[in-house]
Amino acid sequence: MTVPTAHAILASVEAKGVFVARHRVAVVVLGGTFVLDLAVAVQAFGPRPSVFSKIRDEPEPPYDVFVCGAALTPTSLGFTIGDLRPVEWIVDADTVVIPGLEAPWAPQNPAVVEAVAKPCSTGARLVSLCAGAFVLGQAEVLDGRRVTTHWALAEEFREACPRAHLVEHALYVEDGQILSSGGMLAAADLCMYLLGQDHGQSYANDVSRVLISPPHRTGGQAQYAKAAHRPATGSLVPVLNWLTDHLAEPLTLEDVAARTHMSPRTLVRRFRLETGESMSGWIARRRVERAWALLEDSDLSVTKVAYAAGFGSTESLRRHFLVHIGTSPRSYRKAFRPRNSTLAARQVPARGPAFLSGDR
Repeated sequence: MTVPTAHAILASVEAKGVFVARHRVAVVVLGGTFVLDLAVAVQAFGPRPSVFSKIRDEPEPPYDVFVCGAALTPTSLGFTIGDLRPVEWIVDADTVVIPGLEAPWAPQNPAVVEAVAKPCSTGARLVSLCAGAFVLGQAEVLDGRRVTTHWALAEEFREACPRAHLVEHALYVEDGQILSSGGMLAAADLCMYLLGQDHGQSYANDVSRVLISPPHRTGGQAQYAKAAHRPATGSLVPVLNWLTDHLAEPLTLEDVAARTHMSPRTLVRRFRLETGESMSGWIARRRVERAWALLEDSDLSVTKVAYAAGFGSTESLRRHFLVHIGTSPRSYRKAFRPRNSTLAARQVPARGPAFLSGDR
């Protein structure tokens, strides 16, 4: 049995002459709100640009969108937004969207935080974009919930919201009425998902055609994350440095233990104590980091990258890449080293008209 979309149900009811209020979306603006997140939310749920009529006939937008917050709120880019609906409008919204913001761990406007929490008790949908998840944490609606945020804020989020279950590298996460997206442009992924849930995948696909953006991306934030460079400390620093310099070689526990003049058992214990992970896990992660650097910066084939990083085979590289990055090495290279487009740009003639007229 085919389940009708919300759009189809609304059209049917309106055809019978029954008034139906449109879905109300409140987009919350706090001090330091990321302008990009705000724009994505308003563009996704607000009125469509005129070019949309070439794709789909839509007499009225399916949502009423209100940008809410305290008057004269500064954004992340320094300018101030003054034309805002009152904070009280948040309480009656069907969907509340909280864009990311600078210093999200800092205490936010209490009136706004209280207004964000109230719709949760009435079954409204709460949506955080990027660091907006911190605001949901302050509203105390994340206890026991699965949630994500920008990958680079994972440590701060765990400290600020210890009772939430962070899905660190997801593009977006849905847990009942709470939905959250990862960093920055993952907001578009979540908004397209919501449009598909509300009005059918075909509708979301048409909106994505206007945005020139895929309605769904594979993988997660892990393919965009970059390891923080933290200086090693502790007695194992010389060992860690040596391992980093010899990643391309076979590295067994017994060989490394012999080199450090420790028993394998002692090395295992010391490694876990000083790094927080096993030696094999540490080596695998460093090899993945070496591989992604080579995929971005070198012309080596995927097979040569696998051996240069110490995996020994393309299958081993692929397996570890899927675990740590969430995508394949080839897909990663296409995303972060688009050689075809670069080559095409280089081949554009400097004197186009002369070239077309035959001057070669």
